[in-house]
Amino acid sequence: MFYPNRTFDDPSYLADLACLASPSCLDRSGHGSRWRCAVRSRGLNGLIGIAVAMALVLASVVVPVGHATPARAEAPSVQPAAGQFYGARTRVMNGVTINAGATATVQIAGVDDLPATGLASAWLNVASRAMAAGGNGALTVYPSGASVPAATGAQYQQVGWNQDLLLVKVGSDGKIMMKNQGAGATAVKVYIDVYGYTLTSPGASAGSSYVGVTPARLANEVTVAAGGSTTVEVLGKGGVPASGVSHVAFTLTANSTGPTKLVAHASGSPAPTAFANLDTWTATHRENLALIPVGADGKVTITNIGTYPSTILVDVSGYYASPSATLAGSVTHAVQPARYGGTVNIPSDGSYTLSPLGANGIPASGVTAVALNLTMRSTSTGFVRVYPSGEALPPTRTATYPDANLTHAGFIAAKLGSDGKLVIKNWKNGAVTVTFDVYAYFSPTPSGCAAVARTRTPSQTTAGAPAKAARADADPEPYNPTTVFQASPNAVGSQGILEFAYTDGIGRLMHGRADPGALGSLQWTPIHEQEGYYGQPALGEQADGRLNVLAHNLSGDVWSRTQATKEPAAWGNWVGVQKPMGSTVTVARLDNTLVAFAVDAGGALWALPQHAANDPYKGWIGLGVAGLSTATAPLAVPVAGGLKLFFLDASGTWRTALYVGGIVSSCAVLSGPGFSGNASVVTYPGSRLRIFVRGADGHVLTKTQDGSGAFPQEWDQVGDLVAAGSPSALISPRSGKTEVVVRGADGRIHSTGETVQGTGEWRAWADAQPDASVPATDPTAFQYVGPNGPTWSYIFRTINQEMRLYWPEGESLQLKAAAPTFKGRALPKPPPAR
Repeated sequence: MFYPNRTFDDPSYLADLACLASPSCLDRSGHGSRWRCAVRSRGLNGLIGIAVAMALVLASVVVPVGHATPARAEAPSVQPAAGQFYGARTRVMNGVTINAGATATVQIAGVDDLPATGLASAWLNVASRAMAAGGNGALTVYPSGASVPAATGAQYQQVGWNQDLLLVKVGSDGKIMMKNQGAGATAVKVYIDVYGYTLTSPGASAGSSYVGVTPARLANEVTVAAGGSTTVEVLGKGGVPASGVSHVAFTLTANSTGPTKLVAHASGSPAPTAFANLDTWTATHRENLALIPVGADGKVTITNIGTYPSTILVDVSGYYASPSATLAGSVTHAVQPARYGGTVNIPSDGSYTLSPLGANGIPASGVTAVALNLTMRSTSTGFVRVYPSGEALPPTRTATYPDANLTHAGFIAAKLGSDGKLVIKNWKNGAVTVTFDVYAYFSPTPSGCAAVARTRTPSQTTAGAPAKAARADADPEPYNPTTVFQASPNAVGSQGILEFAYTDGIGRLMHGRADPGALGSLQWTPIHEQEGYYGQPALGEQADGRLNVLAHNLSGDVWSRTQATKEPAAWGNWVGVQKPMGSTVTVARLDNTLVAFAVDAGGALWALPQHAANDPYKGWIGLGVAGLSTATAPLAVPVAGGLKLFFLDASGTWRTALYVGGIVSSCAVLSGPGFSGNASVVTYPGSRLRIFVRGADGHVLTKTQDGSGAFPQEWDQVGDLVAAGSPSALISPRSGKTEVVVRGADGRIHSTGETVQGTGEWRAWADAQPDASVPATDPTAFQYVGPNGPTWSYIFRTINQEMRLYWPEGESLQLKAAAPTFKGRALPKPPPAR
């Protein structure tokens, strides 16, 4: 952060501090000449003052947003929850014949190592073949105790074995039913293998959670010799992260000149030859969804256990995030299989948009993916691609119809588009009729935070409405606070560049840069291009040092822009992250990744995480907290264990939770109703937090975590000033005391601070402006490291968008009841609007 000159306090004290931190201050004997000078000139008290100040600088500097966060404890990122996935590989039906029209009962629970009770669903690979020449038909699979649904599952023929992986709800008795829908006297032989399961209640340990991805090709036309194998790298490919993955879901497509069996398994493990994933028997492509554990080397292996070579395609569509993954995925909700509408005819090279939400047991919102079975029939041959609405057509296959005038099926746990829809694209060979049967849906891992009742005001609309339509103030807001951020230094011994950002009253997004040693070097650049923005923007720094800005576009979506290069500083392109948000966006660093937060127009809390260091943002994830205010931005503070979130609900009640791994927990209520504005939080050693807010009566209130991390029930009032805006607080790098600035009811900025470090005893509020400038925005207090060491200041903008900066003078460890003297100056003006 920036300060206008180099003598904010006692210059010799700062010089001493700088010397003590610099090897160049030592003489050849290894002793510090300035240290000896300090002892001679100030005596023991001076020496102690320098030492204590140095310790404060090292121990209590608050790291600006985007810099390295405190090292966090290695704790499970996901707690046990119903619907989490546990891998398995066991046979539950072994070559049983089911006559035409007959129904078989299949025991799932308690077989081999499967749980005896509490099974919610199971991934079942169904291998089936008609017992008579020319026979073909379908198997309907559904939970025990339910009626036969108007849905199909596996399809079979007599020519060869057909493989279908399905995600099926298990009955309360631990069983599933399978009805042979074959015509005439067609009997079918069936094998069923379990590839994993979910539970109706939390397990003894956390399981994995599902993440759908936009389908991507990982292996293209690879020939696997008879008795041979090929290894496919999956981690870090096609939207799958480089770590934290237990299983990967992919469509395995293959053809061969004769009957062949393919087995998929974890790389480095022997091929389980009793569990085939795909059979081919003619010179046409056939496919099946595979759900396979990932080997220690991040790969899966495809082994050909047949007698003919086979050419394969591998198209990934999702994965299961392990409990220790950086981001948690979604839990499974299996439903009674049900059909969407009727049969759809998709012409050659045509598309159909499917809207699965709000029907057949699937909620209207909060769904990340759906498990679908596609049943297809055509007079031609070909395949369809299923992908999220709003995204580019992927070069993949989802389901194949390899035989004209025969019925085929394909299954996928498909990621939904931001509009909750899917696109089904037919290949060019001919028209195809398709039916869609839903088997399950996926929703974010439960947060542990109870939703709060939404108190709707006239300015708020229903969930899902664009933010611009939802808020009268979604037009440019001229007087939002300025964001200030000090970038990491480019070289050892240098000070990081100061970065500023704000939006003005006509929708411009202004970015400023300044050398901490030369205030007049501040240069403003409009970076909005052809778009318009409103609200306070967020600034963060990626792991590689490049600056990232997030801002609320007038369309309602949050847009992101990252520097293409840090030095020389050059911006990349704007990227819109589709989903309207009602609140301003904020961002924080968690380990080596950035995570943004915002509240949508319906009051639900969302996170926008990087999935890996320096990655682009891939999409918002719901955090399961609802009923929040859109007028207040959520605040994220790095702590040991994750990010501590603070957010205001629609009743004006402050709440807090811990974010880690894509979920929130440790939820607590901090206040009663009636509060407004934004919070400011300072961090003490040990990740202890002190929060400042504006109370219902306008007074500034505060509370601090105790040794156990809990906040007390009561608030402490900070003096008797009535505030007109939100407080901004920090720890002074010079004194180690907490300082607060706020805009008062008189329209001027006032300051207070602790009389003694860490006591929460406050000086009387004092006017912190040495001039007659009139602030039009709330102040932003910030730390920075300049040529003379760490210090602090605050800024605001006037009604004419002029930036004013103020800094304390005379601040020292001895200061108690007396307020510091502030000096100020105007910063260079932004360029005129064009």
